[in-house]
Amino acid sequence: MHVIEKNIEYLPVIYLTDSMKALYQQGKKIASSDHAAILISGEQGTGKELLAKSIHYTLSPNAQFLTVNCVNLPFKHFEEKIETCFAMLRENGVQEGEHGVRKRPTLFLRDINKLETSVQKNLASLLQERVMEYATADPSPAGNIRLIFSAHQPADETHHVVDKAVLKTFNPMLLSILPLRDRKDDIYPLALFFVDKFSKEYGKDIGGIHSNAVQVLEAYPWNGNVSELRDVIENAVILAQTPLITKEDIRFNISKKSIALESFLAREDFFTLEELERIYIQTVCRRVKNNKSKAAKILGISRNTLQKKIELFAASHAKNHKKEKKRKNGNQPLLF
Repeated sequence: MHVIEKNIEYLPVIYLTDSMKALYQQGKKIASSDHAAILISGEQGTGKELLAKSIHYTLSPNAQFLTVNCVNLPFKHFEEKIETCFAMLRENGVQEGEHGVRKRPTLFLRDINKLETSVQKNLASLLQERVMEYATADPSPAGNIRLIFSAHQPADETHHVVDKAVLKTFNPMLLSILPLRDRKDDIYPLALFFVDKFSKEYGKDIGGIHSNAVQVLEAYPWNGNVSELRDVIENAVILAQTPLITKEDIRFNISKKSIALESFLAREDFFTLEELERIYIQTVCRRVKNNKSKAAKILGISRNTLQKKIELFAASHAKNHKKEKKRKNGNQPLLF
């Protein structure tokens, strides 16, 4: 299991609207100081980690950004993750930027409020100790590790769920991100950012979003915020058959499995239900190396039912093969 995430996805400034640009500039100013920490607050999916990465990669493009997911972690596991982070920092060192200037790494603690209060208290002392040890070993500005926390809840409730020990020890400056429904101007630039990102990932040549699709996006309430927008645009890129995302490509509340199947059938190379069932069962069996018990569990059927279907497929295949062979023989020219 990967305990440390290293993902360099961040939001370039050109995609920021005035409201987010002001928040970004404020965060960048705080993060530039020697010892300041940041606490980014907002509803789930509002883009807290995206903002943290945007701040970090603008200031320290060559330095490490390490993420610790704090959700439901007992202190023992949290301690292990912190020790792993600092081991990575010591092992890899700090990369140099332009003119030999060493850049500060960032440690991002995601959803710190999801830790139990007792764990947050221990977190404060442990983290402070490790940060000071690292700074002592590296007296350069890069030795001052940049700390960014995120908390998942409305901004006015942040100080009720983040333990006082954390706030007192690090005294983080608060950045509050509004939900996407309250910053409609951000929908289109964010959507363009994700179109560009996923077009490259999926190898598709999509240049933008049609106006009818923009209207659909801007009219939607986005209860899942930026995370939901990200998923919707990824699905739209998968489905798109033209150089622009259209309203027909925009699907809400639909699984990626359904999107993948619809994209697969977009060529209108349709199958009968029997063919589709056979292809899927064969694929699952191949993926689990013909383990019938595992395949049956994945398919949601009994092992006996699976065996009967496999036998039926084999019999049907033999019958079709026999018919095809007879048809070919019937088309052979008469020799006498």
